[in-house]
Amino acid sequence: MPTSAQRRIAFVNNKGGVGKTTSALTIAAGLARHQRQVLLLDLDPQANASLALLGPEALQLSPAMDEVLLEPGIPLGDIIRPTPQPGLDLAPAHARLANAELNLTTVRGRETLLQRRMDARLQAYHYLVMDCPPSLGLLTVNALLAATEVYLPIAMTYFALEGVGQVLRTIQAVQQDLDHPTLAITGVLATFYDHRTKLSDEILQSIRQHFPTEVFQTTIRRNVKLDEAQSHHQTIFTYAPRSTGALEYGRLVEEVLQREATSSRRQSPRAAAR
Repeated sequence: MPTSAQRRIAFVNNKGGVGKTTSALTIAAGLARHQRQVLLLDLDPQANASLALLGPEALQLSPAMDEVLLEPGIPLGDIIRPTPQPGLDLAPAHARLANAELNLTTVRGRETLLQRRMDARLQAYHYLVMDCPPSLGLLTVNALLAATEVYLPIAMTYFALEGVGQVLRTIQAVQQDLDHPTLAITGVLATFYDHRTKLSDEILQSIRQHFPTEVFQTTIRRNVKLDEAQSHHQTIFTYAPRSTGALEYGRLVEEVLQREATSSRRQSPRAAAR
């Protein structure tokens, strides 16, 4: 079982193109740069996080996430691979994961397979970061049941905002129907923010009203360097460390760490005694 201090964060949104994978892998890399041991779990059949970190060779790796979910004898620790970023490891995905999700529909206890495959080797990590597919199917439900918290990236567009209600209903179902009452959204990321448009400001204001304590102060603007970094199989921090993307995600990572420190103080017996 994981240590009590370990944070398991599922990045979830049923809409594609909201910066979910970019946010998951960049925040994971940023945490690793702050001397945290981080494991990024790629649960998306598109395998974009795996491709971004390891290149095309990621698609040749076996075993991968699909085999973990379908083969009882393969624990999650067996598929972990190092990445070029020190402190950041990867549990890679493969396109076969799409077929795996279909096959899971007949498996008993299919919603908790990921949780049951987490072996003792995962105790070494401060953070487990899960990049979920842009859907609310079995792969996402597995991540939610294995997670302690949810980060919700929301693009500053009308249609992205419209999909938030469905995400909230899925989390509520996991809390109540699948007996995970402590699961909660603890971080909301405003992505593709454009300060020049009224729409971005209106959507940002709306999500801050709905999530008054969860929305990060840092907003993420569209930045081509983020896409370039992934195409070169690097993180933005090594590819373009002075770019807008690196600076904004750097500030966002600092906010994540500040919340970590605040949570630790709340849980400390000494702090409680004082």
